[in-house]
Amino acid sequence: MNLCVALGGGGARGLSHLGVLQVLERERVPVDGIIGTSVGAIVGATYALHPDAHEITRRALGYLNSESFRGDIFKKVLFRSEGTSQNVLANLVRNIRKGYIFSNLLRKPAIFHSQRLLDLICDLIPDRTFADCSIPFAVPAIDVRSGKEVLLTEGPLRQAVLASCSLPGFFPPVERDGMLLADAGIVGPVAVDATRRHFAPAIVIAVDITPEIEPVGEIHLGVEALLRMESIAGKRLNEIELGRADLVIHPSVGTKSWSDFSGLEDLVSQGIAAAEAKVRNLRKLITEHRILFWKTPRSPA
Repeated sequence: MNLCVALGGGGARGLSHLGVLQVLERERVPVDGIIGTSVGAIVGATYALHPDAHEITRRALGYLNSESFRGDIFKKVLFRSEGTSQNVLANLVRNIRKGYIFSNLLRKPAIFHSQRLLDLICDLIPDRTFADCSIPFAVPAIDVRSGKEVLLTEGPLRQAVLASCSLPGFFPPVERDGMLLADAGIVGPVAVDATRRHFAPAIVIAVDITPEIEPVGEIHLGVEALLRMESIAGKRLNEIELGRADLVIHPSVGTKSWSDFSGLEDLVSQGIAAAEAKVRNLRKLITEHRILFWKTPRSPA
């Protein structure tokens, strides 16, 4: 029986994953497989290559607090920090109202070029393949052409992570083997079912970093209603998916935006606190994992 971790999508909130992984290491949870969506794919790939959560956290915080990250114009536009007053999603909604984004997307496949996102991924993930991973790893993506979910398990890690992070509209889908691959987080931020199927038989620990949905007042425009309903539908689908996990760890991210890169250390701390609150459940899972391991029939040598 494999004990596996499903790391969900959520942009900056993904730093909470590192706090969770620190606790899993401390509690000696035997991670037999990882599936990561969007930012979960970034964290999952780095951890699968080099399973040392404290070291990865140190390097991630160093990079995200560096001048090369904070001073990059593209990253300032896409990501918000203490020095950036406006959230990119608020900008997006405002520009949709004015017709800028809509008319732009009629002429172009996406707002940003994929190379900008790939450059960011290359800063975080070394040029390796799935075969180089110390822990078995997989990345879900959606094939826009067929409408089917695809699980990437071989080839370059960077390309797979790029596909998983290619949020439709923001970045163009990734061409691979005749498919057009995009972020599966739009359909399901935490790939519980894919984890259970791929690593079967499996016990699944899901790490959910989706934010709470804030109550709103008046909704005046149709686009606001559409975006609101999309958020509600996504939340409901995610809850159904999480209901199939053996254990769900939900760091307290509140309503923090995926593009808000302020308070990075707090995000890591929230991951630690959420995992520590489930330590008793974790220990029970480890015990069950060991019992199931010995009960599972072995193939003859």
